[in-house]
Amino acid sequence: MRIFVPLMAMICFLACNNFEKEQTVYPVNETLPTSLRWNWADSLDAIVVAPESHNIVYEDSTVRILKVICLPGVEEPIHTHKYKSVMWFTQSAHFIYYNYILDSNNQLVKNDSTEIKGFPAEILDKGQMVEPEHPHSIKNIGVDTFLAYRTEYKVELK
Repeated sequence: MRIFVPLMAMICFLACNNFEKEQTVYPVNETLPTSLRWNWADSLDAIVVAPESHNIVYEDSTVRILKVICLPGVEEPIHTHKYKSVMWFTQSAHFIYYNYILDSNNQLVKNDSTEIKGFPAEILDKGQMVEPEHPHSIKNIGVDTFLAYRTEYKVELK
C-alpha cells in the first residue's frame, strides 16, 4: 500500500486548456513551516482554473473540502493545491498525471507524466495525507469516472 501513497500525492485532476495567463512566482519564505511555503500565484488554484472538476463542498477559515471529478476523455487545466490535504478516492479511473515546470520564458510546460491504470480496491475509500501540489493536471484516458474528495487544511497541522 505504501507504494501507492506517493502516486496519490501526485494526483489532483481534470478538463484540458492551454495555460496562457502570465504567472507570478513568489519567492519561498523559508521561515514558514513546509506545508505553508508556496511560490505559485493564487490564479493557479484548482477552484479558479479548474472549477468544472473542483467543487467546494465546504469551506471555512481553517479547511476547504473539494469534490474532484474527472469524466472519461477529459483533461483538466493546469492547476495547483496550496495546502496539505487528505485525499479520499472513491472512484478510480485510468489516467495520466502531468507535472509542469517553468521554462526559461517563465511559461508552464510539461515536465513529465505518470500513467495510472486505476487504483486497486484497497486504496479506495481510505483517506491519505498528501503534500501541497505544484502545477499539474490529469487526463482521464479510461472509460470510468474519477471521483475523489480533498480536505485542504489552511492551517499548520501538528
